[in-house]
Amino acid sequence: MWTEISAHVYKHWKIMSRRPGEIAWILLYPFIGILSIGILAFFLISKGAPLESMMFVFVGVIVWNFYGISQRGITYGITFDIWNNCLKHSFAGKSSIGHFITGNSIFGLLSSLAAFALVGVVGFILFGFNIFAVGAFLVNLFFVFLFATGVGLMINGLMVAKGEKYMSIIWMGTGIIMVFSGVYYPVSILPGAVQAVSYAIPATHSIISMRAALGAGLDIAVAELVIGAALSLVYLAIGALIFRNAVNRGRRSGMITKY
Repeated sequence: MWTEISAHVYKHWKIMSRRPGEIAWILLYPFIGILSIGILAFFLISKGAPLESMMFVFVGVIVWNFYGISQRGITYGITFDIWNNCLKHSFAGKSSIGHFITGNSIFGLLSSLAAFALVGVVGFILFGFNIFAVGAFLVNLFFVFLFATGVGLMINGLMVAKGEKYMSIIWMGTGIIMVFSGVYYPVSILPGAVQAVSYAIPATHSIISMRAALGAGLDIAVAELVIGAALSLVYLAIGALIFRNAVNRGRRSGMITKY
């Protein structure tokens, strides 16, 4: 079983070794994100914004970056196969749907952790912000990863069943998550109906939990962690079910053999 799972991880590794630009998603883009947001936060503080605003924004951006790279790991497992016209080969061998999900999600988790370590160190050295002070509540990131994997599987399902025309949702999805998760602002300022959508997103609760852990809201941090964890598991289960059904449908319709 590990051979089939590791094959998917190895595929990502080989793609990155042959396309150095792919490493930028892990090592460059998160760095640019934390640097630009850090400079903006310093500017706002110099204009009178409270110092806590830096912590507020940094937590949101770090979680959002973690989500984006985690989702990329699972969605690019399909995307690269479509681009290279070899999707059929991924589902013709011994590798099962479970192997695909496990292998690609492992790569997504590893790459997300690498990027998180980078922005954590850079944030501390350049701006004095220590995300590691969240302590045990860093476990929120694991549930963000599960949520990202679930959403990624839903997107994969659309591509496998309907074709590459749904590929753009990969990048649109991260932007939508950013808007509704309160990365730059508290979701409490959003209209009531929009807040309902926001609170249905696990990342919203993970961000609130980590922000509360850095403040004086331990009870809030624990409660939001539990809610975020439960919602993440729901999204993961739904995503896995959608993807499995889409693969079976793609096999019957010939969509998989098209690529």
